[in-house]
Amino acid sequence: MIELRGIGFAVATPRPTRILWPTDLDIGDGESVAIVGPSGAGKTTLASIVGALQAPSEGTYRFDGVEVTGRSLRELARFRSDHLGFVFQNSHLVEERTAQANVELGLGDPSLGPSERGERCLEALGRVGLADIATRRAADLSGGERHRVAIARALVKQPRVVIADEPTAALDQATGRAILELLAEVPRRGSTLVVVTHDVRAAEMADRVVRVVDGSVSEDRA
Repeated sequence: MIELRGIGFAVATPRPTRILWPTDLDIGDGESVAIVGPSGAGKTTLASIVGALQAPSEGTYRFDGVEVTGRSLRELARFRSDHLGFVFQNSHLVEERTAQANVELGLGDPSLGPSERGERCLEALGRVGLADIATRRAADLSGGERHRVAIARALVKQPRVVIADEPTAALDQATGRAILELLAEVPRRGSTLVVVTHDVRAAEMADRVVRVVDGSVSEDRA
């Protein structure tokens, strides 16, 4: 499904710096892939390229055989809306919105009516065990609840790929384990999961581990 060929990234200012050396990487439908490595190694850059949030400096990116590199910003936004769901480290919830309203932000299809949108949001919250707090404001949620809402927001449109960036960072052991268990359900339901992580438990649950060290990519299978 995802084909990266010779993908690399470098910046020219304030001085030329290589962030990611050219690499090839394939990710298939329904796989779970953990991207691991030390801070500053380039793993978030790699995930950002997969998520079409960052354009590579070189190489090509194909999704289901269709070229992604070279598209306009509007086309990339539509691509992300159609195919990808994101779980960010800090949840990125709108504090004054309810949990349900935050999940609804993940629904990009404007053709859905209010009733269907509400049903989908409640279903997504139910999948992460939070249907009973749908009307609670994000500002009033615990750290674990916020992460669960963020996962529901990523899943509500049934994306082809879910990309999670350090989903267990700043969480206690029990809460982090619960979040990983939820993410483990993603490939079982047919979506691909890409996790950027320092958490050994997240790497252990993945089908494949991609290691990024000093911008160089290597791979091993679980």
